[in-house]
Amino acid sequence: MTKRIGIDLGGTKTEIILTHDDPLDIIHRKRVPTLQEKGYNHILQQLVELIKECLDLSDETPVIGVGIPGSISPETGLVRNANTTCLNGNPFKKDLERQIKLPVFMENDANCFALSEALLGAGRGHEIVLGLIMGTGMGGGVAKDRRVIQGRHGILGEFGHTSIDYNGRDCWCGAKGCLERYISGPAVEQQYVERCGTKLGLREIYERYQSKSDSIAMEVVEEFITFFGRGLANLITAFDPGIVVIGGGLSNIPLLYSKGADLARSQVFSDECTTPVVKNELGDSSGIFGAALLAGE
Repeated sequence: MTKRIGIDLGGTKTEIILTHDDPLDIIHRKRVPTLQEKGYNHILQQLVELIKECLDLSDETPVIGVGIPGSISPETGLVRNANTTCLNGNPFKKDLERQIKLPVFMENDANCFALSEALLGAGRGHEIVLGLIMGTGMGGGVAKDRRVIQGRHGILGEFGHTSIDYNGRDCWCGAKGCLERYISGPAVEQQYVERCGTKLGLREIYERYQSKSDSIAMEVVEEFITFFGRGLANLITAFDPGIVVIGGGLSNIPLLYSKGADLARSQVFSDECTTPVVKNELGDSSGIFGAALLAGE
């Protein structure tokens, strides 16, 4: 039976698992701070050491999959679009393979999330699974017939950087009105502080919305849900998935699955829309199981 190594490289933490062929059958697990401020070489060497530790614990050579907060350009082989910006412009996959002397499968972390939920989680049994990660940013992926769909340029699923208002909010990518600037955690927090001058975290804003104790919080959350419904309707219309699975910190907001989902369904280009919109089943480590599945699926 094949053993697997799965890695989730995030902006804040990096997690690695060594598993049996079933990624949920974990042999070894470790999580460390990414410390991206130390730069590209630090991240590369840290991954090398984590992988070597797993190799020492395995009685066979595992297959290795890595989820990264960006993507590999099929033209250049370099990382692009990563919010862990020190990765951008570097041949991360090639550098890692050269140091560990083993092949590495590397994919966008949101694609890993979609794959894990399609095969092991809430999307089981559906032909097309649309996975959305809503947290410090907003991204996604599509799994069809148990495989990630990458597209011609390897950017399929970069929903966070589709614009819903060409004259809208500035985005770090240089465009305006990107969906990420409306339905991510920092976007909600920024709208709150801009309107009342007080900085609060997303959880407290939502608690104030629920208790109806803060008119600004109610206004900001209602706006967030409206944009979520509009954006999700566009995605359902474009991909017509069997199910939508949501991950990331904002997946814990129940309003997404009630009012948000209803708003989305009401705007889909169809005479009816019954697409389920559900929370992920595999928790905040869902993507790491997808990374472990990149080889051999």
